[in-house]
Amino acid sequence: MCKMLMSIDNGPKLELLRKEVIHVCEAMLAFPLRFPGTRFYMGLQARKRIMSMIEKEISERRSGLGVCREDFLEHLLGDDDHKGCHDDATNTNSSTLSDAEIQDNILTMIIAGQDTTASAITWMVKYLDENQEVLHKLRNEQFQVASKTPTGSFLTLEDLNDMPYASKVVKESLRMASVVPFFPRLALHDCEIEGFKIQKGWNVNIDARAVHLDGTVYNDPSKFNPSRFEDESKPYSFLAFGMGGRTCLGINMAKAMMLVFLHRLITTYRVGYLLHNIRCHKSIIMNPEKLNNEHPAPNTQVDM
Repeated sequence: MCKMLMSIDNGPKLELLRKEVIHVCEAMLAFPLRFPGTRFYMGLQARKRIMSMIEKEISERRSGLGVCREDFLEHLLGDDDHKGCHDDATNTNSSTLSDAEIQDNILTMIIAGQDTTASAITWMVKYLDENQEVLHKLRNEQFQVASKTPTGSFLTLEDLNDMPYASKVVKESLRMASVVPFFPRLALHDCEIEGFKIQKGWNVNIDARAVHLDGTVYNDPSKFNPSRFEDESKPYSFLAFGMGGRTCLGINMAKAMMLVFLHRLITTYRVGYLLHNIRCHKSIIMNPEKLNNEHPAPNTQVDM
């Protein structure tokens, strides 16, 4: 993801960025207390350092010090006449986005396009192993798609659109996992909801997990049942990507990544969940190092 966004694919810069992103992801799951030492505070500080790294990269590219690269950042900064490279910092044909907006978009894509998607995929594999009937139905669909696809070729958008059940599996996994459990929003004006008065400037957390597991919204919400999405969902009942004008920019990319992963996994390997005694925590999923420290890998071989 970092290679696609900013051409960072190895070295100390990537390792530093990875550690800072982990702090930001942990802060997303923490209670929002801005006190030194809390996960939320450390995440805010990490975010500042990441933004500073991106700001430095933008400055170097605008000044011509950086090497011309074909990546997402270059497209945000560049113009078609110069094929994405910058002759000077006063280019009037460059993106209308401010540098601060570009930085925010890059950080959003790093987190939403990698960590949250990887976490959702991890939970999806777990749910599939626990629900063999779903796995069997999914396998039949994916082998039908594979039979129409030339060996060794890439999946096309048409192939992804030919995966209705896999799409439901993805959606149900996102509902059950609720990888981003709440969405902080800023009240733009005074309002009243269900008798509760909310003042302008208040931070309001939308509890997505509570909505996804609400028995009045979904029948038998604790059961993994992709077929529930064959019927039209209630409005504002699925919040995995937010809602409205603040809907996640990477929604289609994330769904495509999960569908491609499912197809390759199902048609290439036998799915099995080895460590059934592990209690999965989202903080562990965000930081694999914790998993390695708390649960050493067993001496087990897997035949795939």
